[in-house]
Amino acid sequence: MPKRKMNLYHLLLNKRAWYENHHLSKRRRMEGVHEVKTLPPKVEPMRCRYSSLPSPANYDFNPPSLQKNAISAFMDYGQRIGKEPKLDCQAVCFWSENPKFVATAQFGDGPVIQAEGSNKKEARTKAADIALRKVYKYTGVQASQGTGMSLAIPDKDPVSALMELAQSLGLDARIEQASQTGPSHCPTFCLFAKLGDRKFRMIEHGNKKEGRKKAANIALLQLQCEREIPKPKLRSIDSINFSSRSDNFIDICPPGKHPLQMFYEYAQSQHLTCDVIETSSRIGPPHDLTFYMAARLGEHQFDIVTGKSLNETKNRATAEALRQLKKQGLYTQTQNATEAIHVPLSIQTFGDRVAMKTLAKFRSLVASVSEDLSGRKVIAAILLHDDIEDQLSVVSLGTGNCFVTGDNLCDEGNVINDSHAEIIAKRGFQRYLLKEIYRLRDRRIFKQTLFGTLKVMSHLSFHLYISTAPCGDGAVFTRADPHHTDGDHEPVFRKRQHGLLRTKVEKGEGTIPTDDTPQTLDGIRRGQRLRTMSCSDKICRWNVLGIQGALLSLFLVEPIYLSSITLGMLFNDGHMSRAMCCRVDRDDQPLTGLPPGYRAQHPKLGCVTRVTDTRSVDRSSPLSVNWNMADNSVEVTDATRGMTTRNTMYRVPTLQKILISILLSD
Repeated sequence: MPKRKMNLYHLLLNKRAWYENHHLSKRRRMEGVHEVKTLPPKVEPMRCRYSSLPSPANYDFNPPSLQKNAISAFMDYGQRIGKEPKLDCQAVCFWSENPKFVATAQFGDGPVIQAEGSNKKEARTKAADIALRKVYKYTGVQASQGTGMSLAIPDKDPVSALMELAQSLGLDARIEQASQTGPSHCPTFCLFAKLGDRKFRMIEHGNKKEGRKKAANIALLQLQCEREIPKPKLRSIDSINFSSRSDNFIDICPPGKHPLQMFYEYAQSQHLTCDVIETSSRIGPPHDLTFYMAARLGEHQFDIVTGKSLNETKNRATAEALRQLKKQGLYTQTQNATEAIHVPLSIQTFGDRVAMKTLAKFRSLVASVSEDLSGRKVIAAILLHDDIEDQLSVVSLGTGNCFVTGDNLCDEGNVINDSHAEIIAKRGFQRYLLKEIYRLRDRRIFKQTLFGTLKVMSHLSFHLYISTAPCGDGAVFTRADPHHTDGDHEPVFRKRQHGLLRTKVEKGEGTIPTDDTPQTLDGIRRGQRLRTMSCSDKICRWNVLGIQGALLSLFLVEPIYLSSITLGMLFNDGHMSRAMCCRVDRDDQPLTGLPPGYRAQHPKLGCVTRVTDTRSVDRSSPLSVNWNMADNSVEVTDATRGMTTRNTMYRVPTLQKILISILLSD
């Protein structure tokens, strides 16, 4: 552009900016707003940092309404105190490279608060926040109350307290509205309390609900001053009877459970009927009932307890029953989440060794975990056995019984879609293999062939342990089904549903057979329930394709198969052999057409030696724990989100597929 035209361009641009600023200043003078030049040279309205789009998480201060941003809290507080909240914003230097905006905040006819920002939202948020801070600083209003009113009866709603007083005196109590003034978006209510024929002082408030409370509280305070009703006595901490309040029942319940649940579990383990019954009719007004209940176990009924709600009384009744059983030595509290794991009574078989190694490793790992791991859990691990030295070591371990929800599903490999224990253990095992492949020297499990590929040493074998039967076809049986434990593969095909492919369903327990209905991403986004391949089907696939995965198979001359599968409970040889391998490679229908080196692996199946198995009725925990020998660190993930629970920036799990592929590409 020629120099003369460029100067003309800048002249027109500056003239337009002057014109906008001139008319802006004129309009502000007509509206009675001070000139922007009167602003202090340095404005530090907040002690917290702002981003371009402020959010409640950026504040070190909670507004009156919890989890609201400063603008919403400003408007809400203005309506509460009956003063119209005013929040305006004007542009300053709009045509410059760094535009600025000035916002003014004001409650009614109060002082004007000004703040500036790089955009309108930032300026308005800063002004609202400064106004709220000054109100709280000079009036002493608490964020949890919203008003400086002292309650006549602590820990009780004033309206409820006034109604109870009227009922005890046989009078009629009402909160009446005398008038309503102001615009519809910011009304002011005139309210007063009435007890019988007596009217109390009228109050004004911008919120009708809060105004009713204030009017009732004023009536109660006035009655207390006139000694018509007694003032509440202040009790010391030592005089408070904590037994009458709701406790956490730590003496009879493990973390995450309540007495009602523990009582039902105990009754089920003893094969007895149980119930919680009401021993008498409920006493008191409808809004303040007293319940009388007692727990019953078989033919025995325990002591009667009272409570103010149905759920609270049931928990107290069952807690009293458990405490009596504990005194008699009939009930023992589970100390922690790991005590409920089924442990072999003695080491008699190789499967017992596998279970003992896995559970000992799990206990040592969860000791350093701060998250609450209570609830029903499934534990799985892959172990390495050295036939020469007869040594058994855990190389990968995982827990979990949930998978990601449809809202958090990702097809790019950034999250863990399936967090069932078997899948987590296999993911960790792949990272362990990856580290061993990277070892150029001193490889512990691989040897190099003449063609440059790798092969597992002949004296090493891998074994899978699962604390219960895997979901899917491996768990489609009842305890009444006949079975034998000699380990021979004699699959059972008695029913039509035996051997079918099954899927796990989002937010559901168990599995369902697959159908011809396609599953699409847009359908899941619109609310269709996500379906995921069952663990039995995945393990059956591993017994044909190997547990190394598709990417690691590029470095291996042959796939890696499991030599044995051991269950902690719910083992049925006929159903387990069908689900793990025999349904794809039967005597009358052998599996053919596989590439060289691939076959249908029939691992040795077994179960730990136990006296009895108890059915768990706990809820599944959404947390999943994973560990592998390569990383040697414990990671806790939220199975419903597929991300870690740590408060990090990205919360990316180490077992994501895309991370393994990136490491392989490097």
